[in-house]
Amino acid sequence: MILSGAELSKKIKSETAEEVQRLKAEGITPALRCVVSGDDRATDVYLNSIKKNCEKLGIDFAKVTTEGKKIIEDVKSLNDDPNVSGIMIMHPVPKEVDELTVLETLSPLKDVEGRTPQNLGKVLLGVKSFTPCTAQAVMELLEYYEIDLKGANVTIVGRSTTVGKPLSLMMLSKHATVTVCHSKTRDLKEKTRNADVLIAAVGKAKMFDADWVKEGAVVVDVGINVVDGKVVGDVDFDSVSQKASVSKVPGGVGSVTSAILMRNVVEAAKINAKK
Repeated sequence: MILSGAELSKKIKSETAEEVQRLKAEGITPALRCVVSGDDRATDVYLNSIKKNCEKLGIDFAKVTTEGKKIIEDVKSLNDDPNVSGIMIMHPVPKEVDELTVLETLSPLKDVEGRTPQNLGKVLLGVKSFTPCTAQAVMELLEYYEIDLKGANVTIVGRSTTVGKPLSLMMLSKHATVTVCHSKTRDLKEKTRNADVLIAAVGKAKMFDADWVKEGAVVVDVGINVVDGKVVGDVDFDSVSQKASVSKVPGGVGSVTSAILMRNVVEAAKINAKK
């Protein structure tokens, strides 16, 4: 089975577009602001994608350019602006400022990426909050394909604060037995071969081929890598798809992540309208 994110993404965006129109009828326009410092090609490409999604769904979008320590003032200003629903802090942040300091400044009610300490803490406690979009996308993709996590052996390769760490907690809340692996893990292949569900999130193109995967397993590829001008995942799709269910790159987790981000902006608009 191929785990495609296209249908799920389309469903989320359709529901989000309807909600945007309902809110606008009440005089509320969901608005996203992306705080950018410096000149980074990858960031520009990502911003353009976000802008297009916002335009399609009727969400107000704007780029906020900042520099140095002024980023703190700009984030505080956006926090206080009643016309701003959601805020994204784009990489990289200015060298003069610690990224954690910036995230601590961001209002958790406008943190549509689920990156603030407050929202990440709520993931630990199992309290409803904005969760990291990619981790949430993995969970919703598995749910969409009715993959039962209860009692399943799940191996996550990657321990980032946007995927691996929060995803491990979200999996535990569904009663999975979770192993989190990383670059220092011993006998890594042995651990992936024993997984009922394998999450690949290391950022190494086609690292995981069929030899790393158990027969009949479910493999979710979170990796995004560019090889010879083409976007590929961390999983060698051609070989792994012969023995396991696997998500595609592109067209898998990434498309769902984008849809969830848009949905979060709309949810933030509703939350902040009630303040």
